[in-house]
Amino acid sequence: MSKRTLGLVPAPGRPEKLVEKLIEILPEVLSRVVDDRISWEIECETNTLASSSEYINENIDRADDIRRKNNWDMVIAVTDLPSLSERKVVISEFNQEKGISIISLPALGCFKLKQKLQNLIIHHVEILYGSGSSEENGEVKSQFIDKITSVTPEEDNDSSKRYIIKSTVTGWSRLVVGMTYINEPWTVLTGFKTIVSLAFATGTYISIFSGAWELSLEYELWRFLLGMFIAVSGMTGWLIYAHRLWEKKSHNSQTLYRSLYNLTTLLTVTSVTLVNYAIVFVLLTISILLFVPPDLFGSWTPADPNTSWNDYFNLIWFASSLGILAGALGSTVEDEDKIRNVTYSYRQLYRHEQIEKEDETESYEESGESESKTQDESEEETEEYEGQKQAHRESEEAE
Repeated sequence: MSKRTLGLVPAPGRPEKLVEKLIEILPEVLSRVVDDRISWEIECETNTLASSSEYINENIDRADDIRRKNNWDMVIAVTDLPSLSERKVVISEFNQEKGISIISLPALGCFKLKQKLQNLIIHHVEILYGSGSSEENGEVKSQFIDKITSVTPEEDNDSSKRYIIKSTVTGWSRLVVGMTYINEPWTVLTGFKTIVSLAFATGTYISIFSGAWELSLEYELWRFLLGMFIAVSGMTGWLIYAHRLWEKKSHNSQTLYRSLYNLTTLLTVTSVTLVNYAIVFVLLTISILLFVPPDLFGSWTPADPNTSWNDYFNLIWFASSLGILAGALGSTVEDEDKIRNVTYSYRQLYRHEQIEKEDETESYEESGESESKTQDESEEETEEYEGQKQAHRESEEAE
């Protein structure tokens, strides 16, 4: 029985965690689906591959270097970077001659992610092994609402193919949701203890005064909704500003990708804020029910003597909004690096610096020279790639 070695190269974070869950089951599945006469061995090496989405086409070359270094038969990389081709969302790119596939995890959305990734890896192994075709992708297409299609990149030769989602709306919706999920916003919830504590203390303090009780009874629904919107947007905006999470215009990024990063940052921080709002709401529910007796509530306010749960709900809602707004403006998260790490812009900046260091080290080892490039030369090199965009032409076989 002959042997084939499949190398998996996931990016750090969510891609690495998903790939680790698949390593043990893939050999058996590949034997059953692809070729049972082959002994499949799976090896894994975590690597960022590319520093930013604009240069994601460089992944093929970097993945090929990793494949040759490890003497793998084929390599499948799983990146957490978005990939766009003529504003269409790219799911994967593969080169059968080199035995390389690159999967963009955010394009798979956030539901049944493990199963989708497993099916996509198996499908690409079939293509790279030669037992399948890029047009025979029914199982892959079944994972998406709209069909995907195989196209040929304009910047490469015909040996490369690219899967894109045909529907722009569906593709972008899945991409944005997938990027927000890959940011793993739940990992920073523990870093908001100070904000939650201050918001809870503020809300509790407000709730012991009859003025807050009367306001909560007089407010109409739209005022409560407006207050909640101001509190959530205020906390979100403050966190983005205070921790410099908004990516500004630079020569290292395209406007389209920069807008995509900022949108996912906004959604990520907003989701964290909403969860913290819910936590404060629960805490204030306990506090107000303990410290605001129904009889006192009714006697100190123009409420009906038989105070209803709706009156308490309005008071808790009012206090939660004011508490969150005060907590956000009066404090910051404990671990700044932790919250910044859940945004694409910060992670890509870090990766860009790391890859530049690796390239400089490799260049030094090959040439034996210790002098690094000057800043002007580096800027000229960056400007040469500025605005680089992926494009494709429709394959004759594409559906």
